[in-house]
Formats: sequence, structure tokens, C-alpha cells
Amino acid sequence: MRDTEIDFMDFESAREYVLAFVTTLKKTQRDRAVAEEELAHWRSRIKLAESREEPVLKRGAEERVAGLQTHCQRLLEEELDLKRKVDVLKEKLKAAKIRSSLQVDADALLAQMQMLVGEPDTLKEKLRDEEAAQALEALKKKMGESGNQ
Repeated sequence: MRDTEIDFMDFESAREYVLAFVTTLKKTQRDRAVAEEELAHWRSRIKLAESREEPVLKRGAEERVAGLQTHCQRLLEEELDLKRKVDVLKEKLKAAKIRSSLQVDADALLAQMQMLVGEPDTLKEKLRDEEAAQALEALKKKMGESGNQ
């Protein structure tokens, strides 16, 4: 199953699932912003170490910057992937909402119809059964009379 397959879920479950993705996206965006601030800080330390002619401090700051650049790049890629998935999930969630509003509770609909029009008319059926019973009795009497002769 792919992350964006929510078509089989009911609307409430799908909404919670999408909300979890949006929450993860927001957290990733915050993490990337923090990492970029730290990256800027360490870049300024490189410049400071250069101005003070401290090669050891500069090398340490450069290593930290390289690690932070990799971390920021990974967070950016994760953020873009999550954003793409969230966009797809939001569209699917809209469709799920429409589907859920179109679903009809057949029992509730039948109850509403019965309240409006009343119970089904069974009189015709009872009359037909009674007429059939009378015709059968007449046929039996006729058969009985013709058998006695």
C-alpha cells in the first residue's frame, strides 16, 4: 500500500490520516528552519575563525557546516516529498468527503418514506387471496358434484 492510498478508508479515518501527514510536514518544516539557522550560525563561525586566523577552529566549523548542509538537504527533500503527498491526500480527502455525503442509509430512507406515505397497502393482496380461495372452493364443490354422479 502506498502512503497516498486512502480510497478504502471512511471519511473520518482518512481525515485523521491526512492530518497526521500535515502534522509531520509542519514538523519537518520547523526542523529544517532550525537546521538552516544553525547552518547560518556555523557559517558565521567560519568567517570569525578566518578573521582571527584560527585554522583549527575554522576546520571544525567547516566540518560542522558540511554535516548541517547534508542534514538541511535531507530535510528539504523530505519536506518536498511530504508536501507532494499532502497535496494528493487533500484532493483524495475532498473526494472521500463527497462520497461520504452521497452515501444513503437505506433503512433510514425507508423509515422516512413510510412516515410520509404510511404502510404499504395490503388490501389488494388480501382480496386477491380471498378470491382465489373462493374460486378454489367453488372448483372443489364442482369436482365433488361431478364425482358423485
